[in-house]
Amino acid sequence: MSLFALTLPSTLMFVGQATFTLYVLLSFVVVALYAAKKIAAGRLVDGRAAPLKLSIPPAGQWLFNFNVVAIMFVPSSIYVVVALTAIVVFLLADKWLARDEFGIQRAGAWLFICNVLALLLTQSPFYMLLIVIGQGVLLAENRRTAQRQFGLERLSVAQLVKWSLLICGAVIVLAAPFMQIFEYIFDAMHLSHPEQQSVEVFRQVTKPSQVIDFLFQAVFLAPMIEELFFRGFLLTFLKNYMSTWVALIVAAGIFAVAHQNLDSVLPLWLLGIVLGVAYEHTGCIVLPMGIHACFNLTTGLTLLAQRASP
Repeated sequence: MSLFALTLPSTLMFVGQATFTLYVLLSFVVVALYAAKKIAAGRLVDGRAAPLKLSIPPAGQWLFNFNVVAIMFVPSSIYVVVALTAIVVFLLADKWLARDEFGIQRAGAWLFICNVLALLLTQSPFYMLLIVIGQGVLLAENRRTAQRQFGLERLSVAQLVKWSLLICGAVIVLAAPFMQIFEYIFDAMHLSHPEQQSVEVFRQVTKPSQVIDFLFQAVFLAPMIEELFFRGFLLTFLKNYMSTWVALIVAAGIFAVAHQNLDSVLPLWLLGIVLGVAYEHTGCIVLPMGIHACFNLTTGLTLLAQRASP
């Protein structure tokens, strides 16, 4: 029997929708009051808990950013990325070797190797492994543990669950109108606006094992890997060149565009900013991971409920 062969009673659906609405509204109020208090005190971002900066060669940073994002786009970009990476790295290597005081720093060299291997070997989400390897190299280069760099123990489990759920609910309240406005505009202009590819794939799965596997990737794997890159690396990197708020907006914009869906650009941009603020405020990468996981779980459960409704 298909997982979606059964339907949910209309009463149960109503109770579920009412409960969810109450949850997101209360979450928005709690988070808004907390944020307003911290903004008034000047302690929302740039506080003592802000993430530590990573010391890495500029060339290695830009190549890493460029290649990770490129892998997430169309397969044809692979050949362009490989060519540009090879040209830029060898030119820079020649320049560095000519000056003994610089040399080729290990982090930049290893990031380049990881990038090229990822681009040459596969067109799949191998970028996930690339991000993990790259972060490991950067931590080793800076002689820091993941616990210190990412503040893994700054929040208790109870605090993590509480704020992940609350902030996720608040984001949904803010993001929902943007999605409705975009759909209305596209429909009025008779423009096609297909759903995000991952959503379309999820709508097609029917076997319980496929659903569980998809939810595992969306709720656990994707938030962990994406937050390591977009908040743990990209946001921290951009702060070397711009103010914290500008870095938050830029990193969130890249995060939104990387999902390659016009409908969800603004909602995901908003989510990305919130995730960045959460990381800057607490210095704990696990919090944006938790919020991201809750957001993806909510999306998955909503899709399942739609398919199970009569």
